[in-house]
Amino acid sequence: MKILLVYPNEMMLNPPPVSIGIFTAILKRAGFELELFDTTYYPTFSQTSDKAKETNLQVRHFDFAERNVSLKQTDLFEDLRNTIETFAPDLISISILEPTFDQAVRLLDAIADYDIPVIAGGVFPTFAPEQVLSHPAVDIVCIGEGEGALLELCERMRDGRDISGIDNLRIKAEGETTATAIRPVVQLDELPIPDYSLFEPERLFRPMAGKVYRTVPVETNRGCPFQCTYCNSPSQTKLYRDHNAGNFFRKKSLPVIRDELRELSRLYEPEYVYFPSDTFLSMTEAEFDEFIEIYSEFRLPFWMQTRPETVTLERMAALKEVGCHRMSMGIEHGNAEFRKKVLHKNTTNEIIIEACDAIAQAKIPLSVNNIIGFPGETRELVFDTIRLNRQLTFDTTNAYVFAPFHGTVLYDLCVKEGLIAPSRTVHNLTMDTGLDMPQLPRREIDGLRKTFALYARLPEEYWPGIQIAEGRDEEAQKAFEELREIYIAAYFT
Repeated sequence: MKILLVYPNEMMLNPPPVSIGIFTAILKRAGFELELFDTTYYPTFSQTSDKAKETNLQVRHFDFAERNVSLKQTDLFEDLRNTIETFAPDLISISILEPTFDQAVRLLDAIADYDIPVIAGGVFPTFAPEQVLSHPAVDIVCIGEGEGALLELCERMRDGRDISGIDNLRIKAEGETTATAIRPVVQLDELPIPDYSLFEPERLFRPMAGKVYRTVPVETNRGCPFQCTYCNSPSQTKLYRDHNAGNFFRKKSLPVIRDELRELSRLYEPEYVYFPSDTFLSMTEAEFDEFIEIYSEFRLPFWMQTRPETVTLERMAALKEVGCHRMSMGIEHGNAEFRKKVLHKNTTNEIIIEACDAIAQAKIPLSVNNIIGFPGETRELVFDTIRLNRQLTFDTTNAYVFAPFHGTVLYDLCVKEGLIAPSRTVHNLTMDTGLDMPQLPRREIDGLRKTFALYARLPEEYWPGIQIAEGRDEEAQKAFEELREIYIAAYFT
């Protein structure tokens, strides 16, 4: 039996996802023949997310050409059809995040005439299953984790057995779908080491601080112990709790992480390690000490992200010693009351400032993540975030627009208040301007996103000129370019 894995991805967004690596390893181990169709190197947008961030001073300049990485010149849809014709799969499995749903729909439209069953999985199908199943090409949707469900589906299809009643799967038959139970959470230590061999070698290259590295992602935990209203991790936790399927937040044991690092280092010779955990430092002190001991064997530069509450000067010093090259930290909003009431983040501004100071003392470059355009937010509240950023020590600061993801508390609030239609999907976190509210129109959100780094760092005497640069006309663009050069000279040299 042959399975085609289809991965619609944002253009040039590396490294490869751990999930596809795990599916590849599981299905190969079970004897299935696999092929991958990955959209990463097709010109699906006018600009990549990373380049949009570079334009808005959120990352340093980088050039993929230094590693001979470039976009494909062939047609995306013709290539997909040619892959199907050549490989002749018995099943197509497509992984969908909400920002890639539109692209997934275009891919499915291009192959709708093939009589091949399609299963769709990922975070978006988990929380918008009916929206995904409404596409005529989609036959099955996976709710929750896919490792066990996809394997069972493939084994039943190979053996000619009935595929109904597989936990985690909703199957469309004769215009109706049937819901099943949620299977217990996957035990991370029992998963195979991810297999990235189906990806093109270039997929391992990722820019970090202006340089492009051969990078491997390593999963250390899954889920998140916190309850932020803009994130769907709390809904994953609730889904599994309501079905008595276990705690969605799990940690991989550190000896298993060491074995994975050893094998990935042998196979791919990485120059960099990327830890995609939502909150990497959700560790006890004993776990943290064990990680430091284990990672001292490798000492490859690595990136991680965490929350301010998990930061101490002692931890930062230890991380720097074993190779922490960069880290990101989400503060999201600068108004403590708004942050607590709307976002359910109880961290104080003082803790945020202290965490940034500790990271700076350890000489670890920090990217601060902010979100603007939340429901109910005003320009004044955005400037509370800007003013908090001005008190922080960091290397770069990011401003993302609020994204009402399906499966989040704030998505439900936006629907309830009529700010979005229930079928509305998020497209791009760096270019999509999110909500359009009377007190904070979309055009203003877009202008503040573009100029956020300027406001966060340049002296306040520049603010009148920065406000002009928020616009879209020729005068605004000229002002932005002039201020951008001043910023680069001051902070990026």
